[in-house]
Amino acid sequence: MTTATETQKIKSLLVTTLTEKFGLPADEVLSGASFEELDIDSLILVELGLILRKEIGIVLEEGELKSSFTLDDAVAVIEAKGPRV
Repeated sequence: MTTATETQKIKSLLVTTLTEKFGLPADEVLSGASFEELDIDSLILVELGLILRKEIGIVLEEGELKSSFTLDDAVAVIEAKGPRV
């Protein structure tokens, strides 16, 4: 079970990664738009998974992050994996 603080850390990591590494505006990432609406394709999602493995030690299988997900959906999947942030 994760705490509100851990959830915020995960969300912050995702926003930082998507804005700094992939050049997306933070307000768009936080808007509730799906990854597809943000033009985040499957290759970016795979790379994001690799970054998460390196940064917080979780392993996401291919396809666990979907283009139909919003930021909050992605956070929920990551929390379910039991991240160590």
